[in-house]
Amino acid sequence: MSFKFKLQKILEMSEHEKLKAEKEFTQATRQFEEVATKLYELLKKKENYDNDYRTRMEMGISISDIQQSHTILNQLQKQINQLQIYTQKARENMNVKQELLVEKSIELKKYEKMKQIKYDYYLEEVKRQDDILMDEISVQQFMNR
Repeated sequence: MSFKFKLQKILEMSEHEKLKAEKEFTQATRQFEEVATKLYELLKKKENYDNDYRTRMEMGISISDIQQSHTILNQLQKQINQLQIYTQKARENMNVKQELLVEKSIELKKYEKMKQIKYDYYLEEVKRQDDILMDEISVQQFMNR
């Protein structure tokens, strides 16, 4: 008598879903990190340009340079605003994928626990049947004396 778990196919499907959720979470995390890195770099670029602009202002610059600097700073700010939106969406997507991964992990653990309980019961039953068989053999040997 060999052990067969009745819900084995469901367990395997649950394992597959968990692996898929892990891949999606990893991809979402990577996507978030890429967008967040771009945002950081753009913020750093704006900060450096702003510091350079202030230094040039102290030295005295022409009105056309001031206008050009304001235009560049405004463009950088628009790009930053857009990247902040993308970063927030990527973060939300990553959080959704993480919640799904946690859910799938819990579901898989339930099936694994059920399988372990059934297997333990199976082992107890095999041992009980072996004990019964040994008792019968002992009785037969005793009777044959």
